[in-house]
Amino acid sequence: MEHTLEIGLRGHGINENLPPEDAEGNIEYKLKLIHPTKSRFEHLVTQMKWRLQEGHGEAIYEIGVEDSGLLTGLSDSEMDLSVHTLRRMASKLGATVTLLRNRTIPTENQENGEAAEFRHAAEFLVRKVPDDQQFIELRVAVLGNADAGKSTLLGVLTHGELDNGRGRARLNVFRHLHEIQSGRTSSISHEILGFDSVGEVVNCTIKSLFRWLTTRTPEQLKTSARIPRRSSPSSIWPVTRSTCVRPSRA
Repeated sequence: MEHTLEIGLRGHGINENLPPEDAEGNIEYKLKLIHPTKSRFEHLVTQMKWRLQEGHGEAIYEIGVEDSGLLTGLSDSEMDLSVHTLRRMASKLGATVTLLRNRTIPTENQENGEAAEFRHAAEFLVRKVPDDQQFIELRVAVLGNADAGKSTLLGVLTHGELDNGRGRARLNVFRHLHEIQSGRTSSISHEILGFDSVGEVVNCTIKSLFRWLTTRTPEQLKTSARIPRRSSPSSIWPVTRSTCVRPSRA
């Protein structure tokens, strides 16, 4: 998801800097990447490979940022050229590039102190599945009190079907008969939620549900949750459960 932030005018007391760049880790700062020479390009590709290894397949690139962490920013044309080079570097390694955040930085007019022009600094995620892995795995533990909705949440996320208000979504994660009868889990379960390299959900048609959820306000979601007993939740959003393959448990 892309975010746009506006940073305050320079010299107005707003901290507009990032921490200084660390030689270790998976975060790289680049002021600009414009028309690098062949040798420079190969060096940049090697550097990206190192950052990806440090991040186990993921690296963060801050464009328009100096090594000190100062958000200098770039013009529109400079940013376009830098992003083009960044994508060439990633393509060389078989990686993908996704924009995470774009910062708008107004520069101050020396004569009247007003904003003279706007420059941009952007944050990108570079991702590549390591050669010794089939996918990048991130394990998230869901904890909470009894009846907090842990199983319902997992059932909705991994199977693409909203709960009907009577606990149907959690049935997808129950493993034993007594759990179905009591409505409470008594064992640790593992569910898989898959994403492609650009962050799109790949669990069958779940992406339709995610788009439906992310385009509605909390008030609209509350209204949509009031479903008549005889209505089918699947008629409210474009999800066809019959085409969904149940994720395997680890």
